[in-house]
Amino acid sequence: MTTTYEAPVLTELEELEQIYCEMHKDVYGVKARWYRAESVEQARADLARLEEAWEEVAKRERAEQEAAAVRFEKRVAETIALGAGDRATALRWIHDAEGTNGDPEYLCYVVGVPYGYFKNEATRG
Repeated sequence: MTTTYEAPVLTELEELEQIYCEMHKDVYGVKARWYRAESVEQARADLARLEEAWEEVAKRERAEQEAAAVRFEKRVAETIALGAGDRATALRWIHDAEGTNGDPEYLCYVVGVPYGYFKNEATRG
């Protein structure tokens, strides 16, 4: 006997409230479980305002990541000058210093550069 799960059917208002709840977390770091709109129109207007706030957050994060990339490249150049000799060795030394165990995505997180920054490392340099 196989049991199937059927997701509940949501009204448009309930769906918009769920979207608001999730998007609120992206903007403010916490789900807005308390959020309830009185109408679909109010929910759409609230979502539009929240989207504007999200765009500001995204713009700020991009600027922070760009600044982090500049700082990181300066660190790589300094590490090379201090004796690493080349970028690959400098990156190994930085991984060791940061305790990232050679994991490029973890290093992205630790130094604040965008995920995927080291994806094409073989061609970077």
